[in-house]
Amino acid sequence: MYLGKADVNTYDKGAEREFLVSNGAGSYGYSTVIGANTRSEHGLLVVRPINAKIHTVLVSKLEETLYARNKKYSLSTNRYKDIIFPDGFRYLQEYQGTPNPDMLFVIHSIFLKKSIFMPINGTCTIVRYELLESPDTVRIDVRPLFAHRENNAACPEKSGSRFECSRDGDVINVSGRGCVSHVSYAGEKGPVQWSEKPMWFENLVYEKDAEPDKPVLDSLWSPGYGTVEMSRGGVFYAVMSEEPASYSIDELESLLYETAEKQKSFVEGVSINTNYSIGQDMIQSSCHLVTENKGSAPAVFSGFPSVQRRARDTFIALPGLTLATGRHQVARGILESWLGYAGESGIVPSCINPSGDVVIGDIDSGLWFLYAVEKYTKSEGNDFARAKFKELSNLLEKYTEGLPELGAVMDDGTKLLKYFNKHTNHWMSGEVDGEPLVERRGYLVEINALWYDVLRFMEEIARASGGVSAAKKYEGIADSVYESFIKVFWNEEAKYLYDWVDPSDGKFDAQIRPNAIFSVSLPHPVLPDETGKIVFATCWNELYTTYGLRTLDPHHEKFKGRAEGRPDQKKKARLRGMAWPWLLAHFITAYMRYNPDGEEMGWRFVRPFISHLRSGCLGGVAEYFDGVMPYKPNGDALSAVSLGELLRVMHEDLARR
Repeated sequence: MYLGKADVNTYDKGAEREFLVSNGAGSYGYSTVIGANTRSEHGLLVVRPINAKIHTVLVSKLEETLYARNKKYSLSTNRYKDIIFPDGFRYLQEYQGTPNPDMLFVIHSIFLKKSIFMPINGTCTIVRYELLESPDTVRIDVRPLFAHRENNAACPEKSGSRFECSRDGDVINVSGRGCVSHVSYAGEKGPVQWSEKPMWFENLVYEKDAEPDKPVLDSLWSPGYGTVEMSRGGVFYAVMSEEPASYSIDELESLLYETAEKQKSFVEGVSINTNYSIGQDMIQSSCHLVTENKGSAPAVFSGFPSVQRRARDTFIALPGLTLATGRHQVARGILESWLGYAGESGIVPSCINPSGDVVIGDIDSGLWFLYAVEKYTKSEGNDFARAKFKELSNLLEKYTEGLPELGAVMDDGTKLLKYFNKHTNHWMSGEVDGEPLVERRGYLVEINALWYDVLRFMEEIARASGGVSAAKKYEGIADSVYESFIKVFWNEEAKYLYDWVDPSDGKFDAQIRPNAIFSVSLPHPVLPDETGKIVFATCWNELYTTYGLRTLDPHHEKFKGRAEGRPDQKKKARLRGMAWPWLLAHFITAYMRYNPDGEEMGWRFVRPFISHLRSGCLGGVAEYFDGVMPYKPNGDALSAVSLGELLRVMHEDLARR
């Protein structure tokens, strides 16, 4: 990932490109390449304290000032309510994203490289400055700015913050707003001079969080700054940490090398075959989404900056984030941990809170879990599924018996799953003023496509495990679902599938939505090829966009193609017109099913993301995009389901030759 001067030579260009570093355990550093924070979630050190539901921004950023030949050069960039100051982006010549974010500042004959990284499983963000070239000795002041607030809300008021600073050897301790964090410095030529000079930075604007005519303002506190004299080849470190930490130059150099080598060896070890750089960039970004903490179960994070452990996101993303990247043991560990969460109840939770508590709620969590097991089995063999057959059968039996906790029951006649919960708990859930964004009830099309797929999978595992009676049972239910599905969902007028059908009153939803794609994209399609091709063609003609499938036909009166305006309008747009990349991946899988020699065309569906990786969260894929031009990204800047599904389709469908 390389950006040149032309990519970052204005505030707008630099501010729209974000870098991300993480420790693989949920803490992260996230900002723009020019150092201007444009979101409340931005910060160089963002952590989730034990039992906290929300991440905390400890250190927001660093203000860097270089002095040379009796002149002062501010390398930082901030946007205030009325002005952009300083404008250090003018000195940024290039950005390099591999293996860690590097920024090169050029001031005449002075070349200063800034590198940012987080040690794996560490609790600190480390910034390294190296003076590559300079005819004279220069001085650099580095001032840390502390936020000490939750990452979903700014703090414009400084009253009551009660920030204080103390020093313990080389470590500067900062307390305030109920938090404590630390900063230390290390220079090649001995201790760095610390100057205590407290300052407030007020009226900083987070433009990406702003509503129309309502700027989001923040105030940050700084206790002082560290100063170092540097000559050509000199190195200087700033360490921001959740716990007190002091390192020598040699220790920091070792941490930098180890972090870079881990990244490099992982990316080079993945065997996704592609002629495009998109593969390497996405593989590297996948490291932020999968945690492999020693002493605890591995997990998949929903994305950044959300960093949640949600079941649906985990199981949809798992094949791409773990199996496609060769992390098979991690995949197994994730499946085992979620099976443990289900326990004797046989209900897969919808999410796991930071405290470790499980939350029950989503109708499809168990179905997506079995889908993920199916993908794992196809990749690694059926040892896991056979060993866990009893537990997996228990999950499936819960659906056949009925799950009142989730509002789901198997219809005795059609054998389809019926949804009767008044509260939305499917992937298109959402409410505004107590009203669902998308009304859905009865038989849901994607739920029953999933239902059929996992029935066929469990039938296969039952036969392999010697469970003849169970295999016949699942086969019988699956046969009935296959027969009922087309009778219930086929919309002859639109040559498509109804999104839902309510058998209690005969009502249905004929709106063209993307959920029908699952009827032809899952491992066991629930439609015959002839009908499936018709459904696929309608989906392509009505819902396909460059970056995903729209959530609603653009000809519909409720279609909202851009996430703009008031918060409620943005929320409505999310499921009434936004385009989702993870749905595009299923679209590509369906395309390849009907066009087995169409790899080149398949890659043409993927290639537009090459340019997207160079904006937004660099190397990552956003959660969803506007459904109309200019296809602005929205939601998580790095999304597990978006990235994971594209990696899956590249691995499974587009690397056959």
